[in-house]
Amino acid sequence: MIIKISKKNLFYVLFLLIIFIQNTNASNEIKILYKIENQIITNQDLIEESNYLISLNKQLNNVEKKELFKIAKESLIREKIKLIEIKKNFKIKNFKNDNLVEKIIEDFYTKLGLEDKKEFEEYLLQFNISISSVIEKIKIEVIWNQLIAEKFNNQININEDEIKKKILDQKLNIKNIVEYDLSEIVFQANNQNELDSILKEIEISIKTIGFNSTANKFSISSSSKFGGKIGKIKENQLSQIIRDELKNLTIGQITKPIKVSNGFLILSINQKKLIETEINEKELLKEMINFERNNQFERFSQIYYNKIKVNTQINE
Repeated sequence: MIIKISKKNLFYVLFLLIIFIQNTNASNEIKILYKIENQIITNQDLIEESNYLISLNKQLNNVEKKELFKIAKESLIREKIKLIEIKKNFKIKNFKNDNLVEKIIEDFYTKLGLEDKKEFEEYLLQFNISISSVIEKIKIEVIWNQLIAEKFNNQININEDEIKKKILDQKLNIKNIVEYDLSEIVFQANNQNELDSILKEIEISIKTIGFNSTANKFSISSSSKFGGKIGKIKENQLSQIIRDELKNLTIGQITKPIKVSNGFLILSINQKKLIETEINEKELLKEMINFERNNQFERFSQIYYNKIKVNTQINE
């Protein structure tokens, strides 16, 4: 059967085809959205970052696209600012710390409940993310941490005697302890009005998109990319103030804002259980020193980032 098309109809069909091709090309066109000094962020970067963040925190699937892109934008700006500062001090091509990168990758797939790196790679492909791009992100964070360590290591102040006293008190008073599985939101506020304003935004956000997605949006902690998840932690590793805030809460509840060295902390209890434990003083001392060092380290990291961000030109 032969269908005859008039010249007029043929012209119309060709016209629609051209429009369709143009629209398709336009939708695939890479556009520069933001310039951060000599670094750029494109619409494609925004999509890839959104996919990456969703791969680490699936709750972001429930967030509106506009809000998700906003979270991805802030994540990319933070990464680009760090990269610019890193390049002033280090040569990334000379980076050699593959063991640490592999350890961080292991931490990533473990938090996601995956068995090994191969399964992690296959998982990432579901989101159109390559393992090589994740490795590059990890390298930026590792080198940034090296930079912070060089600048602030002599300002890290650990009171080992005070920690030992805490361990001794716990050894005398605790036979069974609570093990928590926690998520966190860490944020900063310069005064009471700012604190009240941010808290209101966070409360609304938690009600709208949940605690973990709110952590992606507001938290300045390195845990934010995992929706604030920090995993299992024993109560004897926490400060007395935090323990007091947590002890009367049940699973799913959140704490009031707690003043900490790098700002304010809100915790959500994912799980909690009572466990029998024998306190290994040396091991616990090591854990508590590392915990305190990491807290101080994060504070200096945020202080330095805020300082360089103020002097960084960001154009839209």
